[in-house]
Amino acid sequence: MRIEKIQDSLDLMAGFELTGLHEQKQTLLTVIDTLCGYPKPKKKYDPNPTPVKDLGAYLFVSNSRNACKLGELGFIDINTAQKLVNINLETALSLLLD
Repeated sequence: MRIEKIQDSLDLMAGFELTGLHEQKQTLLTVIDTLCGYPKPKKKYDPNPTPVKDLGAYLFVSNSRNACKLGELGFIDINTAQKLVNINLETALSLLLD
């Protein structure tokens, strides 16, 4: 499920730069919606240690969601948001596949 959510989000980002500003902002919001169900790496109060790769992937996915929202709100340049989202999603995916 985690890998599929990341891959779906990367698919949404494909061709991002070929669309207009309104469509780009909508794409960022769609990526947020796609990633919103990404599971936390550990349940609260779980005494078992979280695998480092799972925690890292979760944090990179969280960075992607934050970059999407910052770009959509105009706090960062839309192209910067795109780059941050792609880099963070690719890194999260590589952690999960390694």
